[in-house]
Amino acid sequence: MPAHRHRLRIRLLAALVGLRPAAAGFSTAPTRGCPLHAALARRGAPAAAALALYSRIRAAASPTPYTFSLLLASLASSPSPSPRSPSPGAGGCDRLAAAGLAHAQALKCGALANTIVTNCLLKLYCALGLLPDARRVFDTTGAAALDAVSWNTMVSGYGKSGDLETARDVFARMPDRSLVSWSAMVDACVRAEQFGEALRVFDRMMEEGFRPDAIVLVSVLKACAHLGAVERGRWVHGYLEVEGFGRRSGNVMLETALVDMYCKCGCMEEAWRVFNGVRSHDVVLWNAMIGGLAMNGHGQHAIELFRRMLEKGFVPNESTFIVVLCACTHTGRVDEGKEVFRSMRDHGVEPRREHYGCLADLLGRAGLMEEAEAVLLDMPMEPHASQWGALMSSCLMHNNIVVGKRVGKKLIELEPDDGGRYVLLFNLYAVNGLREDAKAVRRMMEERGARKETGLSFIEWNGLVHEFRSGDTRHPQTRLIYALLEDMEQRLQLIGYVKDTSQVLMDMDDEEDKGSTLSYHSERLALAFGILNIPHDAPIRIVKNLRVCRDCHVHAKLVSKLYHREIIVRDRHRFHLFHDGVCSCNDYW
Repeated sequence: MPAHRHRLRIRLLAALVGLRPAAAGFSTAPTRGCPLHAALARRGAPAAAALALYSRIRAAASPTPYTFSLLLASLASSPSPSPRSPSPGAGGCDRLAAAGLAHAQALKCGALANTIVTNCLLKLYCALGLLPDARRVFDTTGAAALDAVSWNTMVSGYGKSGDLETARDVFARMPDRSLVSWSAMVDACVRAEQFGEALRVFDRMMEEGFRPDAIVLVSVLKACAHLGAVERGRWVHGYLEVEGFGRRSGNVMLETALVDMYCKCGCMEEAWRVFNGVRSHDVVLWNAMIGGLAMNGHGQHAIELFRRMLEKGFVPNESTFIVVLCACTHTGRVDEGKEVFRSMRDHGVEPRREHYGCLADLLGRAGLMEEAEAVLLDMPMEPHASQWGALMSSCLMHNNIVVGKRVGKKLIELEPDDGGRYVLLFNLYAVNGLREDAKAVRRMMEERGARKETGLSFIEWNGLVHEFRSGDTRHPQTRLIYALLEDMEQRLQLIGYVKDTSQVLMDMDDEEDKGSTLSYHSERLALAFGILNIPHDAPIRIVKNLRVCRDCHVHAKLVSKLYHREIIVRDRHRFHLFHDGVCSCNDYW
């Protein structure tokens, strides 16, 4: 926003709440027992109301540091205005302008010499996402007026904004670190999806003698869930039991994180045990369990648990309906999914973009492409590219060239820099023999410099998470892994395995080259590593950041039978449990 417009809004806001230029200095009169201060201390009030209270306090006496700490904290907790909220002149209040006005008042009164006031201002700017403003306050405040809370606030602020690099820099320069500092850094890594780094930071924290609390352990469990690091997650679970966390009230957040972790690692029995052992359930916990059942292919159990939740009097929220619709999607329950969608308003929940997307995905996977397309076109808000992408995947799965051409072109228009969008349309053209159209898509992709997201697979062993990418040669066991893959392929060919190269983006026309590309997909490298290292009586658990391709799905089924191994793969959408040549998804994913 231009500076002159910002100043104008501040002046307008000052006039609205009756503020005149502040006089320097503080009153020595006691104010903590003042009813106006008590009102200002209440959180969640609109910004205009907080400023009006501050104006009344100033009219009675000069404000104190205590006054400003309350004002800044109140503004940080004030609700964000809705898009239809009135302008400041009509009685509404711009939170950004309110923050600027409060900052100016505190500066004129010399309140920023007080560390508590400075910290409240830092928290306000971070809460509003104004990290440059927070950094200016931080950098221009004398070292004597900064404390551990100041540093922690900046690390947390950068972490929550997704700026992991700057969070690392501030964390590294901290003169002293507390448990809160480490917790903020672990959270910053998780928010930036650097889950391996989050666990490494946690390990450093433990080495320095800090005892983890519930907040940092929730972040660690999130990292374990995303990496499929179930052994690390079990360690956290054991620590919670030893330290007595489970015997304390109000730990449903930790218990929910445990359920979510076990579900995302495919350990449903352990997830059930935690869920059933929770003393006081809330809707978030129910959602985690229902969503875990859906992701693991237990659609019927997920729907039954949803009904049980309703019978116990819990009120479903928006997230509840997303996970229930996903349960219907993963098991092909079209009629049931439609009924769930129709019932949302009966429970006081208005369908949002995500719910329409789930309904379209349900229809698309069931082969009802035209109906799915109509849902996305007729929904009252603009669909996200990811929702069009799900429909495009269904078009490729069911080889629907008519809808697929329209959807593929729209996806490229929406996300021209995402190479994965070109890949889907290219493959659809290729499998239908439209080679010239396929070449045109590939040429467009090359001209625009679009890049496909790198496929990564993760597998945990012996306390470490090992990462693989397609054609990877970085791992210390690379020679053994590739030798096993070659032997594996020869044995599979003897029982009739033939590579399906139809979904390989062709930079080459040679079938042998395409087959070679398939042979070294990241999940196959991880699978070979697992067979080499993980005991025969333990399941091999792999997490992949993309959807498993059709050929790798067939490959994993055959390997599970040939090598007598239980293989659990979590891809971007769901779990696949391979056992004795069969997948839990029943080839519906």
